[in-house]
Amino acid sequence: PRRRKPPPAERLGRDAVAHRYAEAELPVAAATAAAHEAALAAFAQPGAWWSGSDRLAIVQEARSAAGRAGASPAERPDAEERDNASGLPPAAVDAIHGIRNRSGQLERRWFEHLIDMGLPREAYVEIASLVASSVIVDTFAQGLGLEPPPLPAAAPGEPSFEAATDVVDAGAWLPIATEGPANILRSLGLVPSASALFFRTFGPSYYMRRDARFALSRPQVELVAARVSAANECFY
Repeated sequence: PRRRKPPPAERLGRDAVAHRYAEAELPVAAATAAAHEAALAAFAQPGAWWSGSDRLAIVQEARSAAGRAGASPAERPDAEERDNASGLPPAAVDAIHGIRNRSGQLERRWFEHLIDMGLPREAYVEIASLVASSVIVDTFAQGLGLEPPPLPAAAPGEPSFEAATDVVDAGAWLPIATEGPANILRSLGLVPSASALFFRTFGPSYYMRRDARFALSRPQVELVAARVSAANECFY
């Protein structure tokens, strides 16, 4: 599809994403547009461990990090050496870059280094949710030939410092939710609001419902998805 300019800033607000998607050459479900609109609004709200302005800075840093893989974290943790114009703690910036660009290379010692630098585990979970959710929104727009949607203004307020108690050590880097049908659904369980943000954004963006219709067959769709996952070194 041809790349189009984003709408003027004055059009941002309710249904702004739906207006943008309506300009694309491919059809987009209303539920998907609504989910992405809700995600953008949630980015700007105070979260469990980050303020609204911090959360927007995390998303913006993830956008800036796209394609800038840098050195492998297996070679050295580089949080202290990275240029940082976001105002976020260096450990948070390195977490963003690692999750955004090098998920297939990350090792436990990289994660433990971030924790040793003072990044709370819950804050890391919220970063992972924000980065992953923003990637869904941004790459969906990219696939339509559109620029990533503009971010809203930060909402006032303080983080809630929410942390779940219904978690268990299952051998992962972090405690995960005690119950769930699959580990991927339990993985962000340490911060329930972070888990909810990701899956509310992901679900309507994944067009594989039983009633979904494609020009490709279901096995062909899964083959494409598996190939993309392999190319992106998706560990899961």
